[in-house]
Amino acid sequence: MGKKYTISFIAAASLLLLAGVFPPAMAGSPTAPEDWRSGIGLSKLSDPEAAANEAAGEAKAGLAGAAAKFVFVGAAKPQVTPELIEGIKKHFPVDVIYGCEVTSPLVAESNFPDAPTIDIPAGVMVWALGGDIDLEIFTVSTDRDSDIPYEDAGIELGQAIKPYMEGLRQPGKIIFTFGDQYNGSNKDFVVGLNKGLGETYAIVGAAAGNQEAKEIIRGEIVASMDIAVAIGGTFRLGQALQGGTHSPETADKVMTDAVNQRGGQSPFFAMVFNCRRRRQGMIERGQLAEELDAIRSRLPGVEFFGFYGPGEVGSEKPGDPAKGVGFTVTTAVFFPVT
Repeated sequence: MGKKYTISFIAAASLLLLAGVFPPAMAGSPTAPEDWRSGIGLSKLSDPEAAANEAAGEAKAGLAGAAAKFVFVGAAKPQVTPELIEGIKKHFPVDVIYGCEVTSPLVAESNFPDAPTIDIPAGVMVWALGGDIDLEIFTVSTDRDSDIPYEDAGIELGQAIKPYMEGLRQPGKIIFTFGDQYNGSNKDFVVGLNKGLGETYAIVGAAAGNQEAKEIIRGEIVASMDIAVAIGGTFRLGQALQGGTHSPETADKVMTDAVNQRGGQSPFFAMVFNCRRRRQGMIERGQLAEELDAIRSRLPGVEFFGFYGPGEVGSEKPGDPAKGVGFTVTTAVFFPVT
């Protein structure tokens, strides 16, 4: 079994949305439950340590004094270096630092629409999560002698997570997964994960930047690792995913479907993951900025976190088994319990 690590466990004004202006970090929605603390930072600096320092500082500010229980760093391939980790460590303890290479961050501030190629040359995103939520982190190696290495890794990871999920007594439960889980899509990995879990749980996430991508575990840069973060808290979820045309309309439909599942209730957070190849198509047509506007229009003033990668994970609606897919937009939208 892979190593398992255990961790005990906002709004911007609508005028900013209309103007296309978002502050670097939003310190939490006024509708967020009391147990939820989240901060997001983004840097476009090319120096890895300076970029990490800037993004991590913004994310820490968003926690408003709460301790981080999990910190995700997503960075362009050239920036996943020891210097990147040094920049994050200036703000967070090494034991909570996880992450991976990404094709591009996808957050309210930017999805890097002006990058010259599909993979951004520089860009660091940091998401810090804290509060009184329940949270546990699991890891598993995908480097194994097997005819179906990704499915077997998923089974192993699901079996490790299952007892924890069964023990959660919170109304909201979700598994965020990322790392080395792509072999044409994330299907094999998610088939295995569902088998290991033995029942349906909300799962969302995406693969790291490519099959040679690096992951980060407890501040250490590694390879061929999958990471799953199991989270419990006082939230409800809307979920949606959809493939189709490589256009902003697909993202708009996914976000609309997920947000509408709670009958007009306002969300306080969202996770959004997007296909690397969709990004390429929209680069060619100059539509990337429009896609970000479409997502923001469905989440006015709401903090969200995600990235573009080569394979996505999610469900068409809450309660459906998770799918591993490609060429798709997938989301999990968080709502307060009412």
